[in-house]
Amino acid sequence: MLGITKRKNNGMEKAEELPGALPAVDVYENPREFLLVADLPGVPQGAATVTLEHERLVLQGTGALRKFRREMVVPPSIDSEQVTASMKAGVLTVHLPKRAPYQPRQIQVRGV
Repeated sequence: MLGITKRKNNGMEKAEELPGALPAVDVYENPREFLLVADLPGVPQGAATVTLEHERLVLQGTGALRKFRREMVVPPSIDSEQVTASMKAGVLTVHLPKRAPYQPRQIQVRGV
């Protein structure tokens, strides 16, 4: 499951990170992927960014009335090269595919 973290500045939470300012996020899981759906009302197309770095997914955006940043810890089973995001009508959708499970394979031994 994805975890949520909040950053603090001098012991105080930033205004854009207060609970009322954070976007609502739903996370779903199936055998192939995690699916994250964030409601971003008032955030125009192109004003949201998604960054994946060191097992942290960062959602950021700026709308007419607010600015937000939300971080989530993602499991190491995520295939970071295959993550995709799209936004339509104020809804951000992020697909976080899981890596294929490890499969042992036979290695042919050749003579030198």
